[in-house]
Amino acid sequence: MNEAIRQGETLRAPSRVRGFLVLVLAICMLAASSGCTGKSKPPVELTEMTIACINQMTFDAFYRTAFESVYPNTRFKIVPLLDPVFYPQNPDFGVALKEMFETKKPDLVILWDEQYKYAADAGWLRDLEKMASMNKFDLGTLHEGMLDRARNNEEGKLFGLAPTFNATAVFYNKSLFQRYGVPLPDQNMTWDEILRLAGLFVENPKGEEGVRGFSTRNMTKPFDLMSDIATTEGVQSYDKTTNRLVFDSPAWHALISKVAAAYQHGTFIAEPYKTKSKYIGLDVMRDRDLFAHGKSALTVESDYYVAELKRMYVDFEWGVLPGPVQSRDPSRGGDVGVGFMFAIPAKSDHPEQAWKLIEAVMSERMGEIFADKEVGLPVGVKGRAAKDPLYEVFYKLRPVPLQTGYSIGASEKKELMQIIDDETYAAATGRKSVDDAIAAIQEAGTRLLPDRR
Repeated sequence: MNEAIRQGETLRAPSRVRGFLVLVLAICMLAASSGCTGKSKPPVELTEMTIACINQMTFDAFYRTAFESVYPNTRFKIVPLLDPVFYPQNPDFGVALKEMFETKKPDLVILWDEQYKYAADAGWLRDLEKMASMNKFDLGTLHEGMLDRARNNEEGKLFGLAPTFNATAVFYNKSLFQRYGVPLPDQNMTWDEILRLAGLFVENPKGEEGVRGFSTRNMTKPFDLMSDIATTEGVQSYDKTTNRLVFDSPAWHALISKVAAAYQHGTFIAEPYKTKSKYIGLDVMRDRDLFAHGKSALTVESDYYVAELKRMYVDFEWGVLPGPVQSRDPSRGGDVGVGFMFAIPAKSDHPEQAWKLIEAVMSERMGEIFADKEVGLPVGVKGRAAKDPLYEVFYKLRPVPLQTGYSIGASEKKELMQIIDDETYAAATGRKSVDDAIAAIQEAGTRLLPDRR
């Protein structure tokens, strides 16, 4: 496992990065899974297949054994995507991705979520719904949340499949609730309900020093919570049609005001990391984990947190519920995400062979290995993880559609994000009115976003 977390990563980055690293470390165990082939007889074996993947090491550690169980005599030629030009943080990563598709002509691509969506919207991928139907592959056995994420493209089609997913849920300290006399939380809590419950711990006459109603290890500023709420509720921060920030919308005004009130009330805590290093060690993260120390009634964490709490042998009772859910559609929420999407280029010369490789990595046997090695939750809804009382909650929600992103240079993005952080912090601490903070953010957006006219 990685020993540190880089400062400045997004709230969701640590769990996904961590999931990938655990995946690579655990994959040496996959040799035992050589029987995980697809459901029907593979087509004619090829001498060589070209696969676009993050790098050769990842392919050898993770995918080779599964693929060779289908085609033991095929040479897999890897097109690496490790160069930063392919990273979604690069405003022009689509240009590099297009060149790769056109010049390398891969038979199969293994893409990050953002790369996958770009390729799907550009029309570079084959519809896998048809491939699944032709091969009698039952998509109904897969987690709807992953399928929703795969269909999150302009055409709403299934251009890719992911063998694992990650999701967040609401963890609560049952012992603390009972000690404070606060009713235990119910299923399907919205962010409003979480903050309302968390606020009861601040007002309680039985209050203990250092106890908070809500906290997360990664929350360093009020905007972190604002961003999470906006994601769950589908509140957009950018309008692609007009190429402008939309923090001046009524929804953002209400959201900033709500979080500011909770912050001033002491409902949650958001403190910067107490180190000047670019990397945050695991010891620092453990110290910041108020929930694990019994000092926070509620937290929102990923599926990985279940195993962490078990390993820490915490001295209180805890539970986990689906959520936070979207207020207008309680079937959605929980920050459902995938690491890598397997897809077949529309111009692949060998789509049938590529499909058999996807079948191999999506097999039930591989799902059991993923579950055993904690490398993400397997997408199969009939597996052990989906039936485990501590993990089944992560299978209950479907994802909120991804927000519209904007292309901006790295330095401009850093400046813009700093302004957003500073202005929302000023509003949260009462040093500025919400209106004035929003006006400053909008002005920065006008100045820093590229002119698309």
